[in-house]
Amino acid sequence: MKGSETLGQRIRSERLSRSMTQRDLAEKVSVGAPHISKIEAGRESPSDDLLRSIAEALDCDFEELLLAARRMPPDMMETFALDPRGALRFLRGWKGLGS
Repeated sequence: MKGSETLGQRIRSERLSRSMTQRDLAEKVSVGAPHISKIEAGRESPSDDLLRSIAEALDCDFEELLLAARRMPPDMMETFALDPRGALRFLRGWKGLGS
């Protein structure tokens, strides 16, 4: 995943690599093609449930799509919630934070 790639760009890239149309993807995830178009254009943000369905339909990693959406994976949130001090140490030590 490219760092500057948006969620919509990532979904579009994955969809096209599988020779799928927006309509094909929409049918697989039970939404309208206009909704997929808006997600790919960055005008709408899918729910986590829809994002999981899209990942399954495209046979790609759900967590990578979460990160492209700038959302934290649920298992990471759970880990941070169980150990807030450890989470703070991790975040403060992370090179990308605070610079």
